[in-house]
Amino acid sequence: MTTTTIGYLFPHPRHGAISLVVPCEPCRAFHWHGAGTIDRPLHAPGDVTERLSHCPNGNEYSDIRISADPFRRAWMTPQRGRFSAAYRRHVDVTR
Repeated sequence: MTTTTIGYLFPHPRHGAISLVVPCEPCRAFHWHGAGTIDRPLHAPGDVTERLSHCPNGNEYSDIRISADPFRRAWMTPQRGRFSAAYRRHVDVTR
């Protein structure tokens, strides 16, 4: 069975890397996947990747659809990368 979830790209300008950030409801946090470098990105908004979940709490997905919205640090609390109120507002607006 194929399950598709949403992901966001987050470039790290200091490091030159890009992360693919996936929100996880069971963890109430984000999972991070490598997504290439700023010079050689592996994905673009609108792409669907074949990435398997690595969630220990049962969030199973086999594909990630890359959102046109970039990941924002304000969506994450400083403690353990949990969802912030800003992310909850973003989800409510886009649904």
